[in-house]
Amino acid sequence: MRINCAGESGIVYRILIVDDEKIERTGLRLLLGKMDQKFEITEAVNGKEALEWLSCNRADILVTDIRMPFMDGLALTERIRQKYPSMKVLIFSGFDDFEYAQQAIKLNVTEYILKPVNVEELSEILTRVRKNLDEEISQRRDAALLRESYQKSLPILRAVFLNDLMRGTADAGMI
Repeated sequence: MRINCAGESGIVYRILIVDDEKIERTGLRLLLGKMDQKFEITEAVNGKEALEWLSCNRADILVTDIRMPFMDGLALTERIRQKYPSMKVLIFSGFDDFEYAQQAIKLNVTEYILKPVNVEELSEILTRVRKNLDEEISQRRDAALLRESYQKSLPILRAVFLNDLMRGTADAGMI
């Protein structure tokens, strides 16, 4: 869901925080609240609950713990990549384990962040993610405008081509 509000891009992005530890979710929510950027935040206690929520709602950014019951962060990310490939995924982990990081890279996560994280680090990461999302929206809007312009110009282009064809001045390469 995108809401117009004051801010650099005028867009509020929705973040889904997934962590089985309430204190971690609360801490992350507090960190996000201290930032200049505005986000709409929703929480889930595990990957299974997150997928259920996503089946009826939309998130732009997924922030997930790596180890959780029912479905861990990597399994959740794998499912997210299948269903929502453009969603930005940030994995928080208390484990400096190369295998986890390797799996995360294979799943094309946006960031793999070791806990604990501070406000400055999180702010830098989310600023980069927000800029990336803003650019993607701008590119989609530009592509849509280009398609619309092409669709509007098509009848004129056809008429000019047919006119040139009837006069015998049409370029043979265009036929």
